Amino acid sequence: MEKKETTLKRVRSAKGFTQKSLSEATGISLRTIQHWEQGSKDFNQAAAMTVYTVAQALGVDMLELLDIPKP
Repeated sequence: MEKKETTLKRVRSAKGFTQKSLSEATGISLRTIQHWEQGSKDFNQAAAMTVYTVAQALGVDMLELLDIPKP
C-alpha cells in the first residue's frame, strides 16, 4: 500500500524548501521533519508552538499544514 503524501511535505515542496532548509529556518531537527513527512510521527500531534514555527517559516496559516479530513 502506497503512503499518501503529507500536507507538510506538499506545502514545503511548493514553497521551495528542502527538509534541511526548513530545519535550519525553524530550529527543528532534520530527523523530526523527516519523521513527520514519512508519517512515523504525527505532525497533527505536534505542540501548537511547533506548528506555528513551521507555518511562519513557510509563510502559511497553521491550519494549512494539518492533515484534517474535509467534511
